[in-house]
Amino acid sequence: MKMFLLGLKIAMFICVSVLFSPLIQAQQQLTAEERVEAQELGLEVWNGRPAVFKICPDAETDQPQEYALCAAAQCFTIDNVAYCKCEQKLGKSISLPFFYTKNTPPAPGPIAGDVCDLMKVSGKGDFLVSTFSSPEQLKKDYEGPGALAIYTCPGAGNLSAQCDGGLCFKGTAGTSWPFLGAVSEDEVVCSCPIAASAQIGFQFIGPADCDREFFDQYCGVQGDSSGGDSVSTGTRLAIGAVTGSGTILTKLLDGHVPPISRCFFPAATAD
Repeated sequence: MKMFLLGLKIAMFICVSVLFSPLIQAQQQLTAEERVEAQELGLEVWNGRPAVFKICPDAETDQPQEYALCAAAQCFTIDNVAYCKCEQKLGKSISLPFFYTKNTPPAPGPIAGDVCDLMKVSGKGDFLVSTFSSPEQLKKDYEGPGALAIYTCPGAGNLSAQCDGGLCFKGTAGTSWPFLGAVSEDEVVCSCPIAASAQIGFQFIGPADCDREFFDQYCGVQGDSSGGDSVSTGTRLAIGAVTGSGTILTKLLDGHVPPISRCFFPAATAD
């Protein structure tokens, strides 16, 4: 399971890197304003051809699907796996395709399905798949409780949890977990791999009032003495995404990116 999650994490970084490829010929056909957006979102997103991501459900006639939304979650770790308290949602979401074969045990063979197919049968196994949609609380015009903002943690090597494609078990709803506390009936605990950020940094979601203490807690988390993405049990991590990838996924899923709240701080430095 750990090896699968590690492979999924690496694939996510590769796919996001592809989406940020330079714009060449297409820029000549865009207005100045359009060029700015195209540069920010990448040519794949601008042309509406998301070759590396899948929207679920994958047809307009399909019923909305249950999924776990971990974008704004925080996590604790046990034996180098992050456990995150996520929201149970129903609707449309986006993810890496997460292809799998029909062979049991898994072996090379014909592709049997992807993330959308797995979500369709999740009810039979009483589990959810962690996928992405943009939280309503991020919008600048959001007036309800729990307003949120995107925090940007610059630089390479900082650790976060990467939950795209992670599995979550619905039996965790209504329970209590160490470090996570009470899990409400509309929440679920997901298991996710740990990832070190690339040079571009990573982003995570926190309170809209730009809490410096919150930023310092989750930006700059480093591995233990063994190095890499190995951490001590009990380490707290935010759900992270490669800087800019949340904007890309929102554009692909919803067709536009509304004004959202953001918080910027310089990274904490060692004494």
